[in-house]
Formats: sequence, C-alpha cells, structure tokens
Amino acid sequence: MNHQRGATLIEVLITVLVMSVGLLGLGATQMMSLKNSNNANLTYFASLAAYDIAERMRINPLGVENDAYDATNVDNSQTAQTCLSGICSTLQLAAMDLYEWGQMLSTNLPEGKGSIAVDDDGEATITVTWSEQHTGEDYGQSTGGAVDRTFELVVEL
Repeated sequence: MNHQRGATLIEVLITVLVMSVGLLGLGATQMMSLKNSNNANLTYFASLAAYDIAERMRINPLGVENDAYDATNVDNSQTAQTCLSGICSTLQLAAMDLYEWGQMLSTNLPEGKGSIAVDDDGEATITVTWSEQHTGEDYGQSTGGAVDRTFELVVEL
C-alpha cells in the first residue's frame, strides 16, 4: 500500500480541473445567452416603435402630405407640443407624434434615435438606430463592446 500514496490526490486534482473548466464554459454560455436575449428584446422594441410611428402617420395623412413627418434625427431633443383649446392642427399633431416617438426611442433603447423619409409616392422609410452589446467573434478583444444596430421599415401610406 505504500506505493499507492498520493495517486488518489492527483486523480482528485485532475477531476477538479476538468470540472472547473466545464463550469467556466457553462458560465460563458449563460452570459452569451443573456446578452443575445437582451439584444433580441431591443430589436423587438425597435420594430414596435417603427410600426407605432407608421400608424401615427396613417392617422394624419394631411401631415404626411405637408412633409411634417420628414425628420432626419428624432430623439429626445424635440420640444413638447401643446395644442390650443385641445384641438391640434395637422402640423401640431405631427410635431407631437415626433416628440412622443423620440421620447419612446430614447427612453427604451440605448442611444435610440429614429429617422423618417417620405417619398412622393407615399412610401415612408422609417429607420430606428440604437446601441447594443457586442456578441460577435471579437467579443473578448479590445474592439469588442457596444455596436450600433439599425431596424428599417418601409411602408406605404
């Protein structure tokens, strides 16, 4: 029995090493899953916001005709619109829609911004941009981190 001394200790150390590497891999997989889930949630919200402003534009066709919805940078910098005596003109309604949309984007999306371009045929291109966590191949590198994402919706009004 004297020749077997310490052999089980080496086996235990190797087992602990293998288990720790496996648990580290499991933890990394869980972290990547959480980041991907969060990024999917942001993409879902961006699509909801794009459809929201499209429906607001369909409700106000005169505002679309007067180019009141053509906006290059919608974020939380727009001023709040108040209507006199509770009745809004088409331009005031469009300004209020853009203000509320900008508040929605900047509140719910990291660095969220939007833009709207309406062509002469009544087709609107709605673009929502935001920043999300990077989960690509250079994830652990110094170039990893936040990356800008874009959702674009083209609708006929």
